[in-house]
Amino acid sequence: MGLLADAPRPRVYLDANLFIYFAEGHPDLSELVRHVLSAVDDGLMTAATSELTVAEVLVRPIRERATRQADYYRRLITDGPGLSVLPVTRAVLEEGARVRAVYGIRLPDAIQVATAALSGCDVFLTNDRELLRVSAVPVCLLSDWSPPCT
Repeated sequence: MGLLADAPRPRVYLDANLFIYFAEGHPDLSELVRHVLSAVDDGLMTAATSELTVAEVLVRPIRERATRQADYYRRLITDGPGLSVLPVTRAVLEEGARVRAVYGIRLPDAIQVATAALSGCDVFLTNDRELLRVSAVPVCLLSDWSPPCT
């Protein structure tokens, strides 16, 4: 059985790197992200990410003055029927500090993990292998994802 086998509509947390792969057409990973987003659009699962994701994905477009790319990210990462963009609250920051202290991961990653854990996500989908050591929420690599992630 996979991590999501018993959940009728699993709630999957989408790490910032997934949006980057999709928007920038990563040669190996954008199609995998397209499948994930299609599953969300089809109502097979719900997805969540953090407002922090917006900050993470906008760095390159802002640096390169790529206004259209920045606007695309803003439209892509918006609350909708299948995607919740969750706020960075004090509780998230405190849990992020705890996650960082326990697992020794970078603070932005710890805040993402904390957001997933506190919002009740069934799995944290990423392509960051460093996050596999986290147990605050089950972590699945994009390269291993299949509906459901096993």
